[in-house]
Formats: sequence, C-alpha cells, structure tokens
Amino acid sequence: MGRKAWLIVTLIIAVIFIGYGYTKHVETAQYYRGAFNAGEKAIESSKYMQAENHFRDALKKKPNDKAANAHLTQVVKYRAGLKWVKKGSYTRARQLFHEVTQVENGSQTLVRRAASNETELKEVLHELDIFEKNYQRAKILATNYEYTASNTKLAVILGYGNIDQHYYDEIRKNAKKLQSSNDRVLAALGYHVTGADSSSSDTDENTLLPRSQGTTSSGVTSAVGKITKKQLQQARRDLDHEGVDSKAFTDRDVREVITRAREQNVSVREIAREFK
Repeated sequence: MGRKAWLIVTLIIAVIFIGYGYTKHVETAQYYRGAFNAGEKAIESSKYMQAENHFRDALKKKPNDKAANAHLTQVVKYRAGLKWVKKGSYTRARQLFHEVTQVENGSQTLVRRAASNETELKEVLHELDIFEKNYQRAKILATNYEYTASNTKLAVILGYGNIDQHYYDEIRKNAKKLQSSNDRVLAALGYHVTGADSSSSDTDENTLLPRSQGTTSSGVTSAVGKITKKQLQQARRDLDHEGVDSKAFTDRDVREVITRAREQNVSVREIAREFK
C-alpha cells in the first residue's frame, strides 16, 4: 500500500475516533440534561427521593457540575428536615431548612419551600415554649386545688387556633387530660362545667369553690348564719387534718366549705375528702 493510501486510511480512522468522541459527548450531555430536568420536575411534584436519585444520575455524567451538586445538596438537606419534623425535632429541622436556603446555584423552588418551613417552625417553637410554661403552671394550680385557675391556663393552649396541627399533638393531649381531671373535680363540687375556656358565672379565677345557691355576695348564708373567724380557723385545721393544704384556700373558699358542710349536714372533714 502506497504512502497516499496510508494517509487516506489514517484520516478515515481519525474521523471515526473524532466522530465517536463527539457522539459520546453528545450522549453524555443529553443523559445529564435529561436526568437534571427530571430532578427539577420531581422537586416541583414534591417527589424528593426521586429528585435525589435523578441528580445523582446526572452527576455520574458530570461529577463536578455545580448546579447538579447544589440541587443534590438541597434535596438531601430538605428531606432530612422533613424527617426531623416527623420525629418532633423542630429545632434541628428548622436548621436544615435554613441551610437549604443558603445553597448557591440550587433550586429556587426548594429555597422558597424551605424558607416557608423555617418561618413556620420558628412560630411553632415559640408557641410550644408558651404552651409548656402554661401547662406546667396549670399542673401546679391543680395540685394546689385551684382547678378553675388551672383550666384558665389550659385555655391558652386548647384555645389556640392551630392547636390541631400535628406539631402540638403531645401538649394538646396532656392539656386535655389535665382539663378532664379538673372538670371531674369541679363537677363533683357542684360546678356546671362547660370547658376549659369558660367558668361558672359565680366564681373568679382565684377561687376554688363555686358560691352556694343560698350565699350572698358577702359569703354569708342566710339559712345557716354568719361564719366567724374562729370557725374559719377550725375549718382550716380540719382541712389540714385530712391532708388538704388549707393554705391553698382563700377565706372565701373556706367559708364555702363550711357552708356546704352545713347544707349537707356533714362535717368539714367529710367535705375535705372530696379534694383528695
């Protein structure tokens, strides 16, 4: 074969290799673009696991691509944030959503969603802190036999407009349980119980017992006569003897205990046992 023939063969081989290389380059670009676009569509449809897989596929063709790496980082962090929300770890979830918003060259859709979630969790954490403080105070009040005041604190929790959201499941359950306990005691004492956000018309927040039907505004019952200071002191001793902390009772409360005992023709100690 002559020199000219070899030159022709060499040129043909070169063209073949160049064409093959170009074809592979085009195929790689097409595969990358297809995987990347599929990842973006998956994000729009909130199919985040699929999106993660698509961006990983895109990076198989272009490992150093900034956009694909940024989108993958966002999706991984966003999915982790959603998992922490389900576990109730809202502080950790909020941090992850914040990190999503800080990724450059990423998905603006994820930035918007993460920012919205971060803002929502900020409010949730703030409300949970308030609710927990009110719940602990309500528990203390109930322990001190101040059931109406305890329910008033619980009303802050149970009356919140978004209390049925899953974020508040635990505190809502605890508050309702304590409210039910308070209501049972109040009903036994003669209250008309209508819920934690309402109270009897003849009570105030700091009194334990409702006013008896025959009691005037001064706490004196016409049918049984005036209650003396000495009788108040004796009634407090009777309460303490039954294991009830009389210090938790106002003088008005003690008068109502005495009045109820007189109306039912029983001793103060018997009435005191209702508080145990």
